[in-house]
This record gives sequence, structure tokens and C-alpha cells, in this order.
Amino acid sequence: MNKKNRLAGRFLPSRVYARWKWTVRFGLGVVPLVLFLAGALALYLAPGRYRSTVVFEYVGTRPLPEVVELLKSNNVFEIADDSAEMSKRMGVSRGTAFESFSKRLEISVNAASRMIELKVTDVQKELARDLAAALPKALDSYESTLLSHTILAQVNVLENSLTDAGDEVELKRLNLARLLTIRGDQETDPAARLDVDAARRDWEDAHSRVLATQARIGETKLQLPNPGKWVIVHSIPQISDRPVSGETDETMGTVILQSLATGLALALLAPYLLELAFPRRSRRRPTASEKWTEFSGVPEQI
Repeated sequence: MNKKNRLAGRFLPSRVYARWKWTVRFGLGVVPLVLFLAGALALYLAPGRYRSTVVFEYVGTRPLPEVVELLKSNNVFEIADDSAEMSKRMGVSRGTAFESFSKRLEISVNAASRMIELKVTDVQKELARDLAAALPKALDSYESTLLSHTILAQVNVLENSLTDAGDEVELKRLNLARLLTIRGDQETDPAARLDVDAARRDWEDAHSRVLATQARIGETKLQLPNPGKWVIVHSIPQISDRPVSGETDETMGTVILQSLATGLALALLAPYLLELAFPRRSRRRPTASEKWTEFSGVPEQI
């Protein structure tokens, strides 16, 4: 118990902080000041960022959360990069440009009106404006291309069906011709007339399916030149004249909070770590006879 009590008393806050008070003062004073000055200098030397905003309406059938993820995807960015040449102007690869801009996109949606507000922030004014203008167009182009591929796939399926229907018509025609050759046009034989009429009806039904399939192919192909529109732009992004308002103050506040938090953590934890690494030397307690000798001033007699 005595050893446990001594260990507990060794780590009492009053004793630890009193012994290592210079560490507490250093953590509360010097560390926050140094971190704040370093962060403020880096913030001052950092280039200003400019923001461009575009507002558009999505009139497609996708859910809005899916549209937001699509705007942030590489599929849409590649289309925007082809038109605005973002990676070429930045002098980097397309993947690097995508990673850079994906962190600078801010997208907010209005579920009631299906309006989407897209903000692009960059140190270069023209890049922010051009990407903000290119992304809605790239989304519309992506949806149009996707629908075109779907239409072409449907046309391919219909053409395969048309081929099968044509083969069936030819078989029905040959069957009808065979029956007419065998039975002839016998008006007096009811059984022969029934077989011929049934074969003729089969051939006519198969021929009707061929005509219907051809009509569907024609109607489907008519959608290719004009697959539809998914985006209606309501505002054109402009080049901002000044850096983003409020961004500097927000970053400065973050620097201040991080400096204070780091200094406080150091002031609270460092004394305990030092106490654990460099414990206080314990002095040997005098015996009863030594105490009596010390206080009485009489030399100990043997």
C-alpha cells in the first residue's frame, strides 16, 4: 500500500505541474505563438483562390444524389477536359487534374426545383470559370451519349429480331406454296381449304410482325439525331474579381484553434511524460535512533 500511495502521490497534478512548470509555460505560451506565426505566414504567402458559380436545372430521370456523384466522377470530367483542355493548360496529366479539381468542387441541390448550384475554386480565374461552365455541358453530353448507346443497342436487338422474323416469314411462305402445290385451289375439298387458309394466316401474321419490327426500328433510329436534353443552364459563370470572401478568415480561425489546441495538449501531457521518464530521486528515511540523535544533539552511544 505504501508503494502504491507513493506512486499515486508522485503523479498528483499539483506535484507534476509544480516540478515541470517551465514545460507548462512553454506549451501555453511559446508553442501556440510559434505555430500561429508559421500558419499565418504560410497563409499570407499562399495564392488567393477564386470561385466561379453556375446554376443549372437537371431535367433527367436520375435521382439528384446520383447526379451529384456523376458530376464528381471522372467520366464527366474527361468530357469537360476534352472541351476546356484543363489538364493541358495546367501542364499535368488528366488524372492529376481530376484529383486536383475534385477537391475544389462544391455542389448543392434543391430537391423541389431540381436546381443544382456548382462552385469551382482555383488559384487561376480562367480555369475556375471554364470548368464551371464545362461541367454542366459535359453532364448533358454524357447523358446524351449514354442514351445513344442505349438506342443503338435497342436497334441491334430489333434488327436481330427482324432477321429471325424474316426467316420465319420465308418458312411460312414456303409452307403455303407447298400446300398450294399439293392440294391446289380446290374449292370442293373443305379439309384442303382449311389447311391452305391456316398456312396463309400464319404467313400473313409473320409478315405483319416483320412490318411492325421494321416500323419500330425506324422510330427508334429517329431518336438518334436528337436524343434529348438533360441540363438547362440558368446562370453563366463569371470570373471573380477578388479572392473568395470569408475563406481567409475561416483559415485564420483554423490556424488559431490548431495552435491553441496543440499548445494546450503539450502543456497537459508533456509534464507527465517527463515525470515518467525522469522520476524524482527518493531520499532514505532516517531511523528512530538517528532521528533522536539528530534532534537531541547528543552523539549516539554504543
